[in-house]
Amino acid sequence: MMTLMTLPNDWEGMPAAFIEGALLAANANPKPLEPEIWLPVLLEDNMEGSNVELSDEHKLAVLNHFELQYRHIKAGEYDLPAEVSWTAEQGISESMMHFAEGFLSVWPHIEPAWAEQTLSDGTMNMLSALITTLMLVMNEEETLAQMQAAGIDNMPAPASLYPQLEIMLTEVVMAADELQIGAGAVAVNPYKNIGRNDPCPCESGKKFKQCCGK
Repeated sequence: MMTLMTLPNDWEGMPAAFIEGALLAANANPKPLEPEIWLPVLLEDNMEGSNVELSDEHKLAVLNHFELQYRHIKAGEYDLPAEVSWTAEQGISESMMHFAEGFLSVWPHIEPAWAEQTLSDGTMNMLSALITTLMLVMNEEETLAQMQAAGIDNMPAPASLYPQLEIMLTEVVMAADELQIGAGAVAVNPYKNIGRNDPCPCESGKKFKQCCGK
């Protein structure tokens, strides 16, 4: 099972559950997206209108987790961390709400790229179900009221959607990856500023060229 990012001791940004959701949104982009576009979302001050930048050390830690998350999904090994998973016993936890907020905070940077794609009905339905489910996690009562006001009456019970969140997320990320590959896009390299002889950011103790930089 994937674990939440271990935050540096001097971290002053959003909680780890928020970061997990934000990074999944960034991984769900059907076009390459420079990390500098979405990284500011991870700092609480920026959510309040400031313009603070991550330190190089913190940026590297975040991008390392971003890459790890992507590799787990590509290998079919991604499981939602327990803290942000839904169970009938605990319902929607505070961490799960942070997770949904993180994804939806990055989503405005991702949505335009999806709008440009020609999608199959299956992918379109999965994407719609994902965003709806995350909105329900954030505020179930308000989201249901908005849907009823929009004339959507055949909505599945939220409790039937929450257990499917992990499947929705992985399917959407994989669909985004296939769209990038199909378009011949060159993925943004989060390690572009790391020298081949530098220590690998995965903390294996090896040089970058002998580890993740192969």
